[in-house]
Amino acid sequence: MKLNKRYARSVRANLSFYVAASIMTMTALLAFYLFYIAGIGINSYADEFFSRNKLEDAQFTVYTPLTDEDITSLESKYDVTLEAEQSFDSENDGVTARIFKANQKIDLYEIIEGNDIKEDSDIVISAGYAKANDVSVGDKLTVSGRKFTVTGLFLRPDYLYMLKDLSDSYKNVSTFYLGAVTDSMFSSLNSGPSVTYKVIFGEDSSDTEFRRQLNEDFYLMSYVPAESNARIKMVHDQADTYISWAWMMLILLPLITVILISIVIGRKIRSEQRIIGTLSAFGYKKSALMRHYSLLAMLPGIMGGILISVLCLLIAQPYGELTLIDYEPLQAEFRLPVSAMITGMIVPTVIYMLAAMLKIRKLLKHDTVELLNNSVGKDVKTHKILTNSDKKVRFKFAVRSLIGSKGRTFVVFLGIFLGAMIVSLGLMFSDSVKGIGDAVKSSYGDLEYEYILNTIKTEAPSEGEAVVAAKFENEDSTEFTLMGIGADTQLWELGLTDGGSADLEKGWYASSLCSVVLGIEAGDEITVRSVTTLEEHSIKIEGIIDNGYNSFIVSTRERAEELTGLEHGSYTAIISDKELDIPASEVSSVLTKDTLKEQMDAMLGENNSLIYAILIIAAIICISSLFIAIGLLISENSTNISMLKILGYDNKRISRMLLDMNQVLLIPGIGLGIAAAYAALSAYKDHYAALVNAMLPVELTASQVIITTVFVCICYYGSLYFLKRKVGKVNMAESLMDNRE
Repeated sequence: MKLNKRYARSVRANLSFYVAASIMTMTALLAFYLFYIAGIGINSYADEFFSRNKLEDAQFTVYTPLTDEDITSLESKYDVTLEAEQSFDSENDGVTARIFKANQKIDLYEIIEGNDIKEDSDIVISAGYAKANDVSVGDKLTVSGRKFTVTGLFLRPDYLYMLKDLSDSYKNVSTFYLGAVTDSMFSSLNSGPSVTYKVIFGEDSSDTEFRRQLNEDFYLMSYVPAESNARIKMVHDQADTYISWAWMMLILLPLITVILISIVIGRKIRSEQRIIGTLSAFGYKKSALMRHYSLLAMLPGIMGGILISVLCLLIAQPYGELTLIDYEPLQAEFRLPVSAMITGMIVPTVIYMLAAMLKIRKLLKHDTVELLNNSVGKDVKTHKILTNSDKKVRFKFAVRSLIGSKGRTFVVFLGIFLGAMIVSLGLMFSDSVKGIGDAVKSSYGDLEYEYILNTIKTEAPSEGEAVVAAKFENEDSTEFTLMGIGADTQLWELGLTDGGSADLEKGWYASSLCSVVLGIEAGDEITVRSVTTLEEHSIKIEGIIDNGYNSFIVSTRERAEELTGLEHGSYTAIISDKELDIPASEVSSVLTKDTLKEQMDAMLGENNSLIYAILIIAAIICISSLFIAIGLLISENSTNISMLKILGYDNKRISRMLLDMNQVLLIPGIGLGIAAAYAALSAYKDHYAALVNAMLPVELTASQVIITTVFVCICYYGSLYFLKRKVGKVNMAESLMDNRE
């Protein structure tokens, strides 16, 4: 007997296993490949784009404008590149256009379609808005009552993540866009544009000294480093998140899948112990047998790895572009790195090979006679279970099979568990994002509008409540808003996470979002500093306010005035339960209760494709693992099936006796899968909060449980339907044969 003649025969005999195992390997690797492709593609493009278009290191505003001489002096003294950026906002039919005078040194725009402006009647606009609203080169747009022709679409490095205001949590390309016109047209459109200063530091620059000088000479209104600017940092943050998800997927899905398949390989090899014993008796060495079975075991890894690598080479670009939905239309190139492709093929293949070699090695430690008698690994104790019971044969058979074949039972359970976990994770994430809107309304109470002023006021507002609001940072340079509110406020919700209510007279309180972002708890004493003056202060956190949608630390206005250096009675923001008539020239930004809900709804709508992808992956893994496990069950019980046929049982009764017993695993498998998904999302929500400045209200609902249960049951019973036909194919004479081979 030559071993190489058995390869084709073994593959034909176990074709369903090799196909299902290859599909599972492909699916597990697919999750890793796709997230990895997306992450490195975005990061690579962003690095080159930022460098090419002179991305800012920081931006700031001041109360005293800088002259050209001031800019030249600061550039020379602090080794910086400095530029005053001019812009204004124009409203037309509910759409806001932020029109810029084109920069010359910092944050340059790059035309990706069409041509740059030449005439006063020309305008170039941000590509994201154009793509989302079907605006093409050559179309007409109205800005400040004048008609312009769109000559090109552009990207800007400081607006790759299109936030209208830095306090927003999600992009806006439906009612907001950027535009650039000629310098002469810009001057005629707006006589008093907003000025924001952009800076790039040189090798010998000192951010701290530069900032102090700015505050001393010009009094900083705001200062935002690039690493704190959501429009900029979101690009790398999300790309890094994709990469971290990829490694998590590589650890979770392939590892579990490989373990599952390795168990099956081990059981298949053990089921051939009589053949192995025969080959051993014929003089085949241990090394030859180990090599033979390890090569067979490698097939799912080799085939799955090759097929998924080829697939990813074909879909890398279109899939990668799907992950760009949160950004402007980046011109990124997505490809599967050769190193990742080789790793994906080698790792599962080697593990399958080792699993087979270890199993063969373990079997060959037994006496050849034991192998020939097919007695290795037979649990005779389970044969005695329920021997004195008057239960039906079907019930006894089911109990003995489940208990006596722990590995096989585990494989079935794992398939149910994985399917339930992945499906419920997708559903929970979707529902959690949907739930942010209601959670925001609860956290904001009666507060409807928050007006952030661009000037310091001292006269009490005629309507609404005055608030001190200033940007501060901790020792790690993580920003938050330091606030001062009247202790008798009727608008700002002060409920604590522990059920009480904040007493601002006692001291400082942090929002629950801020506590997550800064990593602080009630009772902690922390050092904070103003992002403008850089003066440090030590404050104690008295409690945590239940607000997962604003990152702030709050106390009375008097304490906030002291820390910010404002005169008594001064304020920088107004909150109200209705819209106020405040001149636009005095307002830096307006936040509303509905803003975050609208942003989260937009995010959910654009990320549905990823959620659907999760459900598809869950279905494939669930069906494949169940197909393998139940196929293994039939294969290992072929002798019993044959005997039952001899005893007069028809295929339907045999199928019920043999296959229906695994139904008892559905409830614990689904239950634990849902619990694991809840735990995983609860653990992830802190990272998500830091990414989008909103905490997920993770909840487990009846609809999630029902949908997950129905989904897994369809996968389970669908697998049974197709596998029941294998029962009918078992030869009635099987139990009379010593060796099928």
